[in-house]
Amino acid sequence: MIDLSYDFIITLQKEVLRKFGADSIIPGDCKRLSQSILDKTTKLVSETTLKRVFGFATTLHSFSRYTLNTLSQYCNYKDWDDFQSRHFHQLQLDTEGAVPEIDDSKWTELINKATAVSHYTILTLKNRSGIPFASTVPRSHCFSHIERFLGSDYAATAFIAPSGWGKSITLVHLAEHFWFSKEAKYKQDVCWFIHAHAAGNMLLRGFSLASWLDNQLNLGTGENFREYFSTHFDTKGGRLILIIDGFDEISLLGDKMKLLYTKLEEFVYSNDRFPWVKVILSIRSNTWSEIFQHSLQYPAFRRYWYLGPEMDEETNINLPCLTEQEVKAVLYNHRLDPATVRTFSEGFLQKLRYPYYLQLFCQINTGPEQTFVDENLSLFEMVSRFVQSRVFNSQSNTFKITIIEKLLLLLDFGKAGQYTEKQLLLNKNADLFPAYKELLTDNILVEENLSQEIMFHVKVRFAHNVLLEYFTAMHFIHESKMVVDTKMLQHVQEQLPASSYRVGVFKWLLRYAINNNQTASIHNMFYLPLTNMEKSYLLEYLAVYYQHEGDKQVMLKSIFPQGYFRKHPLHRFLNDNFVHFSKKKVLNALLDLAELPEDKIKIRSILFIMSLLQLDAEQCEQELNSIKKLISHEQIEDDLWVTPHELYLFIYEYMKFGLVNETIKDKIYNYSRYLNGTTRQSPSVSMEMVLRLMGFAFVLKNDYTHMLNYTKRVFECYPLLVYQKTDPLRLSLLCWQAYAHMGMGNFPAASKIVRHAECLIRKYSFDFLNGRHLEVLQKLIQAHIYFHENELNKAIRTAEAAIDISQKMDFKLFILMGYQLLSKIYPQLQLDKPQNQSKQQITLINKSTSFRQINKLWM
Repeated sequence: MIDLSYDFIITLQKEVLRKFGADSIIPGDCKRLSQSILDKTTKLVSETTLKRVFGFATTLHSFSRYTLNTLSQYCNYKDWDDFQSRHFHQLQLDTEGAVPEIDDSKWTELINKATAVSHYTILTLKNRSGIPFASTVPRSHCFSHIERFLGSDYAATAFIAPSGWGKSITLVHLAEHFWFSKEAKYKQDVCWFIHAHAAGNMLLRGFSLASWLDNQLNLGTGENFREYFSTHFDTKGGRLILIIDGFDEISLLGDKMKLLYTKLEEFVYSNDRFPWVKVILSIRSNTWSEIFQHSLQYPAFRRYWYLGPEMDEETNINLPCLTEQEVKAVLYNHRLDPATVRTFSEGFLQKLRYPYYLQLFCQINTGPEQTFVDENLSLFEMVSRFVQSRVFNSQSNTFKITIIEKLLLLLDFGKAGQYTEKQLLLNKNADLFPAYKELLTDNILVEENLSQEIMFHVKVRFAHNVLLEYFTAMHFIHESKMVVDTKMLQHVQEQLPASSYRVGVFKWLLRYAINNNQTASIHNMFYLPLTNMEKSYLLEYLAVYYQHEGDKQVMLKSIFPQGYFRKHPLHRFLNDNFVHFSKKKVLNALLDLAELPEDKIKIRSILFIMSLLQLDAEQCEQELNSIKKLISHEQIEDDLWVTPHELYLFIYEYMKFGLVNETIKDKIYNYSRYLNGTTRQSPSVSMEMVLRLMGFAFVLKNDYTHMLNYTKRVFECYPLLVYQKTDPLRLSLLCWQAYAHMGMGNFPAASKIVRHAECLIRKYSFDFLNGRHLEVLQKLIQAHIYFHENELNKAIRTAEAAIDISQKMDFKLFILMGYQLLSKIYPQLQLDKPQNQSKQQITLINKSTSFRQINKLWM
């Protein structure tokens, strides 16, 4: 029988390293080690073989006698048998004097033998980890899953997920936690942790798992492992745990894979009377769907297999993505600056929850000189590398591309939705089946089982929407002979409706044009009749790219001809998406592109508003000084009763010193003189910035009557604003109007307006994407209304949601307002601990800012 025990392999590794003069080894050292062995023994052990010996590559079979003999001779032993006998003799000398009971000796022998095999498997999997194992984190959900499984009557369980999901590393963490660490919970168990490659060939040759274990445990003639454990289970309290990683990673045809499954199924079913025999597998979702889930004995199958409450029957996944906290822990372990991690958007963190994307991100940001890559650039680089390795570098890339092209056509490039029928995609073309299976395995495509009781119904989609965007962009590029020309851009713009999806496709086109020095194409993209929101995202990507590449502001300017942003003012592209502390560098880059004073005023105004929300008084003062230099008497419109600088100065001085600038106050209250007619024109840039922040000035004065009258006057003066549902100015005015009604005690009117604002935010989420400050303000007003209506639990949930968003955006002003409200609610529910925590947070925020009047901002 093939030797699968790997006894003394770990010891042999240490001896080889000692002889080589190293404490540890990396894959790059294997070539030098191979030469050292050749020089010493005149025998060749290849670099690939050494990588398998030290766990850097998958072991498809047990090591040959030639390899073991040569390595032993390298360490000055006669051969492998001599190496084992000497070390076995040493073990006997080390334990001399101990007089264990026969059973203890046998049980210890079983544990030691299983531990030797398992340690080798663990070492191999750690070395194969895409992220250094020390940077990975255990997943708490998986510990709970195994605890429930071990305490149940189920014979087997499996972690089911696509390739690259972190199944193997999860098993390593579990094995060390429960069985192999110093503080292991179940040290008395005999845990046998192997990779499927170690047993696959044997099972195909006719061996069963039961007979294999009999031989590996060396129980003697006439006794099998079940009888032995049955006899000693009560006294030892240990179980036999068999962990098989990568059950479906063996390259086998479908019939052979089904044979392996049959062997495993027989073993699991035969353990019905032996609850102390437990099997744990890791397996890919598509294999589970094809073989396990379609077992002819499915009812019995589910009686034996524990899948856990997280099992998704449609996607065949029971190992959830990483949590946001786990993602951040990995990034911190990877020594990424916590301040950088805090800048990540929710959407980007959602992508990093997929382990294969997280792995690629960590690889991009590896090395002492590697500075952090902006999340926009990182996402595109991650996806590009992912597709390159899983599709284009594959031997079956032609078939894969054929399938992807067919899927794009069936989806009408995203216009027909995200799903298509599996049978339509493959159309009974047997040549495509292997490539299709690889696309599923590599998580490029995903099947969703929508089967009913009567018929089998499977739909297919891209695993992530960003992959649909990527392949759509690549299709158009290929169609236009690898040139992003005007004709192709117009075709894409006409084919795809305005949406976040179209923005994603254009970003891929923009990236391709940048990387291939097609500068004219970049310029032409901004001449397309895209929405201002779309152009803002493209402009942001462009600014971020050139910032990352170094001091290339001249290059960024060179893309646009002189006078371009005079004809196409920047302020049209500057929206609430930029009100985010991570966008400061982008805004400063755009300042160099601005050719009009009003563009610079808007950029500086956004920077002031961000500093205000962050309660950064010093930065507010700097922005005020910059805005003052930009505004001259000649630039003030006749209908502008107060300049942005004056309004911002009034707010700053009140919050900083508690002072009321009476001159500016008189100007602010003179709004009725200027807002007294109707106009079909949109407000100017300066006017819009004033209109947006006037409500805050009335908040400082607790003047709700004037606040309400002011908002009505604005809507009367700009009647078209009522119909512009996605205009942030309209949304901000609605929030101030609801705030005013609430301050005046008119809660029904406030509730009606704030619910309408909530509907707008939900329905037009794309337009308000990242402009989260208005969403937070809406939630805080809604929470106050719930508080007034004595809906205390709703008030708490809404306020906590507002605080959660504010913490991610670093809006300290709104965080403070949220905790001030919660500190009123908690005492009514006698929640002392949360009440104390709220007070602590309020104190910390007060200490972090030099604004001294912030506690007077809420009613």
